[in-house]
Amino acid sequence: MVRSVEFTRWRQLRLQQFNRGIVRHLVGRDEFCALMLSRRPLERCDDASAHGRGLLDRRTGDLFDIDELDLHSRR
Repeated sequence: MVRSVEFTRWRQLRLQQFNRGIVRHLVGRDEFCALMLSRRPLERCDDASAHGRGLLDRRTGDLFDIDELDLHSRR
């Protein structure tokens, strides 16, 4: 386990380990929460430097992104 890597670079390092192309999907709050609760095998892939939250599906290469402000809004 590498402990010297800054947290802000974690997402970039995580995505570099993935061999296939990444397909980014911008999702809304309801869809993001539904994905988090689903049985689909997703990995957290957050970007703290850009205030973004993400879920990565390694099988398909789908990255589901949402801005942190949108995630916590009460719309």
